[in-house]
Amino acid sequence: MAEDIESKTKRVRDLLSSFYADEDEHAQSSPTLTRRDTLQAINTKDFDADRYMTSLVRRTNLDGLLQKDVEMAAEIKNLDSDMQMLVYENYNKFISATDTIRRMKENIGGMESNVERLLEKVTAVRTKSDGVNASLFERRERIEELNGTRGLLRKVQFVFDLPVRLRKCLKAEVYADAVNSYKGALPILKAYGNTSFQKCKQESDEMIEKVTRQLQSRAVLSTETVENRAEAVRLLQELNYPVEQIMEEFLAGELERLSCTLKEILCLSGDGVFDAKTENHSPRSTIQILSKDFFTDFRQSASAFRGIFPTGEKKFTMAATKLFNDYLASIQKSLVPENGDPSAKGLITVLKILSTDVPQMDGVLPDADFSELALQAAEAALRQHVAKRFKGVCDKLLGIIIVANNSKFSESVEPCSDTEKPLESLLLNAEDIILQGSLDVLRDLKELVDDRVKDTTKWHSLYVELVQGGVQDLFVTLNTHFLDMFCSTGYENPKQDKFTEENKRKIAVSTGTILLLARFSMYVEKVAVPKITEEIARSFVGGGARGPEDRPAFIPTEICRLFRATGERLIEHYISMQSKRLSTLIKKSVTTPNWLKYKEPREVRMFVDLLLQEVGTMSREVKQLLDPGTVRTHGRSDSTGSAGSSRSNPLREERSGRTSVSQRARSRLLERDIAKLFKQKIEIFTKLEFTQTSVISTVIKLCLKSFQEYVRLETFSRSGFQQIQVDTQYLREALRDFVYDEAIVHFLLDEQSAVLIQPPLSLLF
Repeated sequence: MAEDIESKTKRVRDLLSSFYADEDEHAQSSPTLTRRDTLQAINTKDFDADRYMTSLVRRTNLDGLLQKDVEMAAEIKNLDSDMQMLVYENYNKFISATDTIRRMKENIGGMESNVERLLEKVTAVRTKSDGVNASLFERRERIEELNGTRGLLRKVQFVFDLPVRLRKCLKAEVYADAVNSYKGALPILKAYGNTSFQKCKQESDEMIEKVTRQLQSRAVLSTETVENRAEAVRLLQELNYPVEQIMEEFLAGELERLSCTLKEILCLSGDGVFDAKTENHSPRSTIQILSKDFFTDFRQSASAFRGIFPTGEKKFTMAATKLFNDYLASIQKSLVPENGDPSAKGLITVLKILSTDVPQMDGVLPDADFSELALQAAEAALRQHVAKRFKGVCDKLLGIIIVANNSKFSESVEPCSDTEKPLESLLLNAEDIILQGSLDVLRDLKELVDDRVKDTTKWHSLYVELVQGGVQDLFVTLNTHFLDMFCSTGYENPKQDKFTEENKRKIAVSTGTILLLARFSMYVEKVAVPKITEEIARSFVGGGARGPEDRPAFIPTEICRLFRATGERLIEHYISMQSKRLSTLIKKSVTTPNWLKYKEPREVRMFVDLLLQEVGTMSREVKQLLDPGTVRTHGRSDSTGSAGSSRSNPLREERSGRTSVSQRARSRLLERDIAKLFKQKIEIFTKLEFTQTSVISTVIKLCLKSFQEYVRLETFSRSGFQQIQVDTQYLREALRDFVYDEAIVHFLLDEQSAVLIQPPLSLLF
């Protein structure tokens, strides 16, 4: 029942709202609107019933018209019933509204008289109030003047009492009251301090100076609490005292204290206070202690500074940045061991500590951007670590070169026995350093790749390029140093200070050092570079930080080419040095004597022993460092003499018949020259190889060739001719043990014998 009433009420409300809304809408519409012929416009003023009916009859058939009639009749009935119900339901409300309107009219009629009486009374009160104000005006002005005078007297009394008040506040250490009192009296003191209140001003200024000094002492005193120091700074600012100096002193003191903390821990680490056999001496322990103490003190200093100097954030940021740079430098210094090479474990520890502790400092000072500084320092530490590891390998190799070139070491090589091989020992050490040392460095550096530290993974390509570039620089540096030793007869000691006068002195390079470098270059090309390349390809994959257009950081083919060329040049230089030394000895032996007045030979000259001694020394050097190569056995022939020949055999032949010797020699030389036409051609200067036989044979060939040329330029008497023959015959037998093919020695000495019987060049021209 209630739902039916509610639905009916809603329908009536909608009908009424639609009716009044349509009426208002069409009332406000333009009069130029077209007349409507639809049923929806039935309630408008412009509705034309005849036109609507004509249109309806024209558009609708008979059944439709009948149906429309039925619908309209039903709708009319519904509207009538709704209107009746609306009137019945609101009848009481209409009656109540009428009664209310009637009562309102009655009340308004009596209210006008009351308002008129109220207005008359208000006017009378206002008149009396104006009279009272006029009578009290003079008294009020007098009272105001007296109040002003009283206030001024209080201020004057306050100014007179100010020194006493300041003294009491100073004694009681109530500095805030003293500052407030002084600030309150300051306008009067400024206006009349030089006249009426001169004495008060002087005493007040003296007392406030004492207060200022006390506040300064409290502000800089580290034993005071932060609150007291902050209050002291605030009061000084109220007194217009410049606190920048106090701020700078505070920052300087805190910086010094924190710097001392860094230095103390570094001194403990460097002086060996920790036991080297325990973990307390490890870089990890040192850096952890360093970071813990430093960050704790830094946070305390930051909190104290902000509490004391709220407006000094910019200066504190600058000071903190400088301090943080010192902290990073201290960490890097703690990573450098006193002995040995730096380890990647210590660097990993540093990176981990920085990745966890530096964000805490960023939380304290976000504007300082400590994380960026830490990243830059970490990158610099990575570069420094890689450079130091490879520099350590390079320094060890250069140390071996210095040892090999040492004069005492060179002297010890010459008389050594077959079992003592110092050059070979140095070569093995150098090979172990360049191969095993480089591999150890690469494995150490690989730990940084395997242990992915936070914020360092993005450096992977750069780090790989850095390691590969370090290997490339290591080999290029060694090759450059070898070439410097080759291009001059001396080199500069790399261990000396660049700014000392000793560095300008050249150190002579020994032949053993040159041969050692040549053999080492061959080892680098054939063994070291391929194995190191395999390790790099296995452990340091990636790179490409330089860009696709740039060349790779490590080019093994270029390194092999460089060391191959350097090795060839060094071995040629070694042969040149040895041949020049022997040629100098031969030249002195040929050009020094006066062959025209030479006495009959009794035995071979001393230079032959010296020459063989030099050849033996060279042979021992070569056999220590180079492979044997091709070894050929040599036979004996009647034309070259017997094994039992000695120094005295030619002398006995000379004593038996000197003229027959000369004739037989000429006959043998003639027969030998004729036999050469039918012998197979002998290659004297063959391709140089990195073998004992090739190097020794080449030096001896050059030596004999120079012997031949020096003999060609001299004129000999019969005794001189015989002496050269004796020396040649002795060398023929002695040099057979040093060369792989004795035919070459015989051929060169035969040519020398042929030169002896020819006229010298000086006579031909």
